[in-house]
Amino acid sequence: MVGGGVRGRGLSAREPGRARPGSFLTSVGNDDPWAAARTHTVVLLVTVVGTAYAGIRRALLEVLGSGRSVSEDLDFYTTGIDLAAAAIGAGLVITLAGLAVGSAESVATRRRTLAAQAAAGVPRAVLGRALLLETALPLAPGMLLAGAGGGAIGLWYAALAEGGGWSTSWTLLLVPAAVCTASLLAAATALPLLHRTLRPTELRYA
Repeated sequence: MVGGGVRGRGLSAREPGRARPGSFLTSVGNDDPWAAARTHTVVLLVTVVGTAYAGIRRALLEVLGSGRSVSEDLDFYTTGIDLAAAAIGAGLVITLAGLAVGSAESVATRRRTLAAQAAAGVPRAVLGRALLLETALPLAPGMLLAGAGGGAIGLWYAALAEGGGWSTSWTLLLVPAAVCTASLLAAATALPLLHRTLRPTELRYA
């Protein structure tokens, strides 16, 4: 009986090292499961606004270039368009900063659990991938919908502005991909903290 118990414990300690990254998403979850959801919601909102802006900007510049309904110098309008882009960019930077802080806080609050898993044989690379998947998996389907929604707004504006018929570049669909990549890079800023957290000395602290 004792030998069987020892073998059972040894097997349970070795098995996590062979598990896939996705199996740790629940076991290393944050104490506040809605914290990441709130941040992801803001990321998706910025994606919708950014994608719609890219489509509207293209059509609006074509309208202004045609000379229709332009009572001021063209720079008057382009300056306002550029200021809107700067505001969207500032919002994205703030959102990504919040995502990075949330990822670091998530690692800090789970440091003892993560250190225990590393001591049990879970490779550091597996825990690192699990950290990135916590950001990528929830965002991926939302990014598709956000890109489609923002693109639809841009196409709608191009179809209605000054009688319609204005073109909209399909490059606006690159906005969701760029935001998703930036989000993963923001989450990756917590990887150095994760590697320091996996030290066995973290098991001494609650």
